[in-house]
Amino acid sequence: MKKFLTLFTFLILSLAGIEASGADYKTLFAYPSAPDTCSTTESRFNYCTLHFWDNFDVTKQLTPATDSLLVTAMSDFISFMKQANGNVALGAIRSLMFKAQANKPNFMKLMDAASLLLYLNNPGVKDDVYLTFLKCVLDASWVPGKDKALYKDLYSRIDASRLGAEMPNIDVSDGSGKKKLYDLPADSAQMVLLFFTGDDADSPLERTRLSVDVGVNESIKAGYMKVINIYTGKNTRQFLAEATQYPNWTLVASPEVYKQIDVRGVPSLFILDNKHVIQTKNVTVDFIKRAFYN
Repeated sequence: MKKFLTLFTFLILSLAGIEASGADYKTLFAYPSAPDTCSTTESRFNYCTLHFWDNFDVTKQLTPATDSLLVTAMSDFISFMKQANGNVALGAIRSLMFKAQANKPNFMKLMDAASLLLYLNNPGVKDDVYLTFLKCVLDASWVPGKDKALYKDLYSRIDASRLGAEMPNIDVSDGSGKKKLYDLPADSAQMVLLFFTGDDADSPLERTRLSVDVGVNESIKAGYMKVINIYTGKNTRQFLAEATQYPNWTLVASPEVYKQIDVRGVPSLFILDNKHVIQTKNVTVDFIKRAFYN
């Protein structure tokens, strides 16, 4: 966690530098331009994704002075990947990280930038993209064991709860004792909101905002939606005693959930369909509210 707090600071400073540059948009290296032979939009994005880092000199040491430009480059690379063929995008990542092993500090800076943009500042890119970056670190024999353990843990949790995959049957507990997530009645709900909260100051506020939302409550009454509030903090008994305040919700606790799945912070929500498939994850209450009123 300490490592990622450091990385988060790096992101804030880097993005501040990008924003300050405004119209004077600088890049770390020259970006590719697709040739005229690329006649379709996808083929042009495929070309630019595959060749994005061609002019990046991996042997030239990256410094704190170039950190913001590196984040800019990684952000632009991700933007190209979103429009490219999935296999092309993953292949481009592997090619970049293989080349980057020629300079180990640069390799880790690239990995840090990917972590910041794909993990801490999730831009809606498929999990496979970040998992491919992580796999490159795990496959590098020279990466220190402490760093590798951190990335291995991240890989395991993200892989266990990928977008589009079935939600793991995590351990939870309610007033009657320990259970599994799938033991909780979903009734006829077509959508299940897993609302992760904790001991942070924002959780009570966001619980109130979600509980009084007209659209959410109408969906619950109609049997279309189910809200399962999963508490991740230390005061389990106190939390479960509040169940009567939320009669239309199911309240359970799971303090170890961070070790099992990709919960990146609280308060946040996972949205499942009626087959337990993860439709989206780590979204805010505002995201849910916009879904009803936009």
